[in-house]
Order: sequence, then structure tokens, then C-alpha cells
Amino acid sequence: MNDPCFLAPFVRSFFEDHLVCRRNMSRNTIHSYRDALKLFLAFTAERCKRSATKLRVGDITDGVVIAFLGDLESTRANSIQTRNHRLVAIRRLFEYIAAREPRFLEQAHRIATIPRKRGAVLPEIRYLEKEQMTALLGAVAKESQRGRRDYTLLLFMYNTGARVQEVADTRIGWLTLTPPYKVELLGKGRKWRTCPLWESTAQHLQQLTAQQRPNAGQDDCLFVNRYGRPLSRSGIADIIQRYTAKAATTIPSLENRQVTPHTLRHTTAMHLLQSGVEVNVIRSWLGHVSIATTNRYIEIDLAMKAKALAACEVTSPAPSDVTNPRNPDILAWLESL
Repeated sequence: MNDPCFLAPFVRSFFEDHLVCRRNMSRNTIHSYRDALKLFLAFTAERCKRSATKLRVGDITDGVVIAFLGDLESTRANSIQTRNHRLVAIRRLFEYIAAREPRFLEQAHRIATIPRKRGAVLPEIRYLEKEQMTALLGAVAKESQRGRRDYTLLLFMYNTGARVQEVADTRIGWLTLTPPYKVELLGKGRKWRTCPLWESTAQHLQQLTAQQRPNAGQDDCLFVNRYGRPLSRSGIADIIQRYTAKAATTIPSLENRQVTPHTLRHTTAMHLLQSGVEVNVIRSWLGHVSIATTNRYIEIDLAMKAKALAACEVTSPAPSDVTNPRNPDILAWLESL
């Protein structure tokens, strides 16, 4: 199995050396690549009538990749967006292989030129109106320690617009709770960004860290469960859904509403935009790589304004021709309006 023509050693070093050590990719990105390549290797092994461990680099042609992408859509009913994500993982693997073994450069080039499929439907952006967000925060009973933690968690997410994994990973030492209040967040691609904190958010964070977790260290996670273990992504999602159901008793529009951690992220973006914050500031605030991602919020805001304007439009009769000789009296014409 030490033969460099075998694919398995390249796959292993791609994850252990390239993604983890050299690129320092996030855990979620690594898991996404892992899932894509597991499916691809299983498909290719079946197609080549040999086990995945015996696949050779030469077995992976552009035709095999195209057949796999087609199978994702036809057999697994994957969306175009998912298909394109799987293609990216395969491309990255073969870019790595070509860098290690230049004799596979042409093969990697053919795979790299497989185009992404157009027509991918971006997921709908769902967010909360200001009164809905206020009701969500108001649904938390802050008399108990758990309630104070949950309120601080929701306020922190609304303030920062952080991704759920960023929230789960936040350490106490990343906070600056003296003016100017801020937090350092570790986002996609292991990139750091600084996000300002409102004074009210800083005050609740001070209470959380000083009163409820006085013995916590700087490297300890900010939000933990009752057993002292970091809140998971699913744990945070459950907290949000629980208070959404409670808030729905006062705001009927929240009934049967699926509010996720990403809904709060979208909410932050839309409320910043509606408050007049410049789009590049929002982009930096949320940690978007491309301005095109942030521009989606502008499109939604403009569409909402156009719809509101249309609803307020006043219907008036068509103007008469002022040069009509049959109505020479301007006062009579004005009276007819």
C-alpha cells in the first residue's frame, strides 16, 4: 500500500497534513470534505469493482467524477448546491495530489475544469422582525441562573450575528468587557474578526462570568450547560426553539415558526441594514468572505420597501390633456381633478 499510485495514502495525508496542519481548516469544513469523499470513494469503488483501499489515482477520471455528480442528483436527490459542494471537495483533493505528484497534473486539470452546475437555489433568508426579537428576549425569565445564562446567550447572538459554532467556541478570554466593549470571534477558515458589543450585552456578560462562573479560566468556553460542559450547536438550537414557543403566546406570528441560530444571524444583518449601517461594515461584522453574500440582505430590504410602497400607492384618475380645446377653462379643468 506504499505504492504512490494508490489513492488511500493521498486521502489520508490530505486530511491529516494538508487540511489540519497546513491549512488549519475548521472542524465543520473537514467534516464536509470527509462526507463528500466518503460518498465519492464508495461510488467509485462500486463502479471499478474493487475495494476503496485498492483504488488507484488513475481510476479517478473526469468521467467518473461527472458520473458521481449525476448520481448525487438522480439517486440521492441532492440539490445543485450540494452537488457543487461535493465537486469542490474532489477538486481540492486532486489539487493536493497534483502538488505532491506532478505526473497527475493533467488528470487534476481535467477534474478542475468540470464546471459547477448553474441554477443552484440559495436558501431563503428568514429573520425576525424587531417586535418578534423583543418578544423572544422577553420570554426569558431572568430570575434563575439558567434564565440569566439563556438571556445573555440570546442577546450575545443578536448583538454579534455570530454563527452557532462561533458562539459555542467562544472563550471567556476572547471578551473585552471594558470600553470599548468587544469580542474576538473565530470564524470560517479559522479567521479571526472583532465584533463590538453593546453596553447592555457587556453588562450581562460581566454578570455571567463574575457571578455565575467566578472560577472559570480564560480558556474556558463562555456558555456551558448545568454540568459545566460547553453548550453544543444542538443545545443552543434547543434553547432558541424553547423560547420561541414561549414567545409565540404573546406574538402569534411566531406560532409554528422554526427559528434557528442562523435565523438570529440573519436578524442581526437585517436590523443593522435597516438601521442604516453601511454594507461593508455589516460584511465585516458577520465575517462574510464575499460582499455578494451581504448584498442578499440589501435585495430583500429593497423588495420589502417596494412592496410597502405599492401597498400605500394612491390610485388617481389619468390626467386630462390640458391642451384640449374642448376644455379651455383652466379653473374648470382644475375643478375636475
